[in-house]
Amino acid sequence: MSKNKLIFLAAFIVFSGLTIYALWSEVNRETTQLKYSISGIIFSAPGVGGGIIKTDNAHVLLFDPETLELVASKIINPFLPPLTFSVGQSDAGQALSGSYRLLVLTDKNGNPNRPSVGEVIGPLSQPILLGTEGVEYSVDRPFQSFPAELLVAKIDTPETSISGIVVVASDLQDQLDSTERLVIMLFDPKQGRPVAIKMVDNFIPPQKFSIGQANAMGGQALNGKYSLRILTDKNNQPFQSVPGEIIGRSESLISLGTDDLEFVLDQPYTR
Repeated sequence: MSKNKLIFLAAFIVFSGLTIYALWSEVNRETTQLKYSISGIIFSAPGVGGGIIKTDNAHVLLFDPETLELVASKIINPFLPPLTFSVGQSDAGQALSGSYRLLVLTDKNGNPNRPSVGEVIGPLSQPILLGTEGVEYSVDRPFQSFPAELLVAKIDTPETSISGIVVVASDLQDQLDSTERLVIMLFDPKQGRPVAIKMVDNFIPPQKFSIGQANAMGGQALNGKYSLRILTDKNNQPFQSVPGEIIGRSESLISLGTDDLEFVLDQPYTR
């Protein structure tokens, strides 16, 4: 066998080996992901699907069946059911195991805590074991409130909230108009997702603000320190930026109970 043929054969064997390894790794990754997730199809029940439009967000949430703590969340956009979904370990900031309760709701205004006309929600499911596939879930009613089991007392006290004043950097003040709203969000530093959200209409700085337990998503209990983000919203889609929107991000974590905070919006919001 000539030297060139040997080189070609060796290269072919190496290439084939790498390809097989890549395929094996991908199959193994997908198998692991399925093992630690819940997947299936989201449907809309007859009579409620008419209010759903493709710009709606769908919030897919998992709750601990005993504590009803929100442990994983995923946003699907655009959302036009029937639509496949998967939610699990990759959407959580802590190790998941066992069973969880599933809830899906739609959101038109960027605030899943404040129901709006045309939004829909499904039931809080019975516990579903991680690794379950083929779940059929239906959003089947207008979203007027969260399920009663999740509606724990939502009362802000100085100890369970962060408050202060929002101001805008001088070089960005010409981007504002009186009709836009302010979006205030607390982010879990470990999970990297919002755990509380609040809207303030007709933002005119300096603007007093407060956010805390009363604004927690799904009624989960808040405690400890959080990252604070505040932004302006011109198009009722806080997760989709448009020109002229601005944002501020806390440089360090902020403890619940902090008051008299001066928070500056100092950057153009791009996403």
